[in-house]
Amino acid sequence: MTDQHCPGFESNKTLKEVKVRCPECGKEWEIFSDEADKKTKCAACGAVVDPKTCAVK
Repeated sequence: MTDQHCPGFESNKTLKEVKVRCPECGKEWEIFSDEADKKTKCAACGAVVDPKTCAVK
């Protein structure tokens, strides 16, 4: 057993999960905090979602 990690491990270990809710259909899912500045598409209804305005508190 070694203490080696895959490349990029250090930069990714500080990521947090952010839960978002689609304003159109209400489906919830999680994204990583580094994706919160990017619009995403709801897998259930296809609506374009802005995670900054649709984050579940």
